[in-house]
Amino acid sequence: MTVFTCGQLSDVAHTLGGNLHFQRELSGEQPVLDGEQQVQVLSEGLVLYFSRSRDLVDASSDNRLAPGITAAFLLQGEAEVSLPRQRLHFDARPGGQRAMLVNLTDSDQFQRHWRSGREETKVCLSITPDWLQQVAIGSQLRSDALLRFSRSHWHSLPWQPSVDILQRAHQLLERDATLPPLMQRLQRESFALDLACDILRGIDTPQEKRLGSHLERCLARLKEWLDSGEADALSITDMARQLGTNPVDLQNAFRSRNGTTIAAYLRRQRLARAYQAMRQQGLSVEDAANLAGYEHLSSFSAAFKREYGFPPSQARR
Repeated sequence: MTVFTCGQLSDVAHTLGGNLHFQRELSGEQPVLDGEQQVQVLSEGLVLYFSRSRDLVDASSDNRLAPGITAAFLLQGEAEVSLPRQRLHFDARPGGQRAMLVNLTDSDQFQRHWRSGREETKVCLSITPDWLQQVAIGSQLRSDALLRFSRSHWHSLPWQPSVDILQRAHQLLERDATLPPLMQRLQRESFALDLACDILRGIDTPQEKRLGSHLERCLARLKEWLDSGEADALSITDMARQLGTNPVDLQNAFRSRNGTTIAAYLRRQRLARAYQAMRQQGLSVEDAANLAGYEHLSSFSAAFKREYGFPPSQARR
């Protein structure tokens, strides 16, 4: 991790086309952020940004957001920003709002609110108007919904990254340091293109294909169960019965919204809980296997390695 001073962070923002300044006067030598920032500008006009950071000050800062579509989501932690006419709190914990999707037709200002000690791990993809015009609007991804969204200033839509996107983002952050630079770039380019397609298809979803209010409530409650562990001992039939719907509709709606099945999502969440317990609490591999619901250590190790690309023995610190 690197400690960034106010002046250094302003320089980083400037190289990315931003204009960062704090609302209360801070010395250029004042440490404001502890973390790492990774930016990759792709030739197609996509800008992919990863950050892990911890705030070192209580403050608010203004920065400039470039024209185009910006999608951001948290992998861990919390964040708070102010856009025109709304203040948003993001939280990667179960039940929290972790993502934002917004379009700007012109460069404009937004605010970030800092709280000393608060941590966040964030992924952001910026889609430039040129890329959108050449690649999306001029292709089969074009739709009236996409055109309306891209022509409205500060237009935001509810959006959540798919489970596959979240898992791949975790893997990129964990495995990038072990890869040669060329492989890092290729993997990130592939991820950025898949993320862009995920975003654009979300914008393009016709109104008639959206879910009814009852099923939306079912999915929201189910997501809370899956994320918290409340659903670990329930079958899909049990889940549907308790939610007041049927297993087929519940499974189809969940797959449509999250890009994976309920069982696959649950398996990944249990692996993620085991992973975090090993990293943060020093849990043994054997106890982590039990936490993830695996009777055999070999099965847990194989599933863990498929998911994260390394054996569970390397997850402990």
